Order: sequence, then structure tokens, then C-alpha cells
Amino acid sequence: MDREPFLARVEGYHKGGWRLALINAASVLTADEAEQGAVDVTWAFARDAEFEHIRERIMPGDEVPSISPSFSAAFLYENEMRELFGLNVTGINVDLQGQLYKTSQKVPFSPSAIRARLEANAAAGIASATMPVAGAPAHGAAKPAAIAPAAAPAPAASKPGAAE
Repeated sequence: MDREPFLARVEGYHKGGWRLALINAASVLTADEAEQGAVDVTWAFARDAEFEHIRERIMPGDEVPSISPSFSAAFLYENEMRELFGLNVTGINVDLQGQLYKTSQKVPFSPSAIRARLEANAAAGIASATMPVAGAPAHGAAKPAAIAPAAAPAPAASKPGAAE
């Protein structure tokens, strides 16, 4: 990651009245970089009806400079990227020192952790493409019957002397 042009662009958004809309990190599992543990990070900025983003592929060991000096709310995203993806985010204004999340696995969304889960699922005969999302029916399963809407509550009786 080329630090100075990145920070200059972020500062341009700050000075231009943009707001930080989100920072998203996603492990790369399909490219050559996956073997090395790449993570794609997107910083999104909004101003009125405009929406722009910066996207960088971060390789293990790359330093990711914090944008919290320009956008203070970034500290939450940046602590999350460090704890969940193992990114080396430096200069965070509010550094939570690994205390944002309590997870059973250290760096649970790193490419190596995801790969290990996929391999364990495959060994157990669980097809990852058909794993249901919590609360959603499994692929091919019957959908639950529609639930009738609840009856509207009866209007409350007014109390004597109550303001209306």
C-alpha cells in the first residue's frame, strides 16, 4: 500500500466535506494472493448523493495507516480489521489493544482461518456452498409456512384526567 498518496486522498475527502460511510475488509480466497493471505479493504466516503471508495489489496505484513486522524469514527473499523483479519493497522487514535471482540479463535477471518474451516467442513462432508445462513432454510429444504400477522392491539382506554 502506498501510504502517502492514500492518506492525501483521505485528507482530501475530509477537507471536501465528505463523511466516512464504511470500511470493509474481505479475505481473498480465489486469487494467487490467497495463498499468501491477501485481504481486500474498501474505504467508502459519502457526500450528499455522491459515493466514492478507495480499494486496496493488503498483503500480510503490509502496514495500513489509520485514517482516524481525519475521520475519528474509523477507529472502530480499524480495530476490527486488526482483530478479525490480522491487518497491521498503525496509528489508530483509539487503539483498543485487541479488546474489541472476544472470539473463540484469534483472527477468525484471516484467509488461513477461513481456509482451515473450509477444509474441516470438507473433511466432515459438509458442502460449504450449501451451508445455510442462521435462520434460513437449507438449500432444497421446504420453506416454512407463512405466519399470520398478529392482530392489532385493542385501543387503550383513556384514564380520567389524562391529557389527550
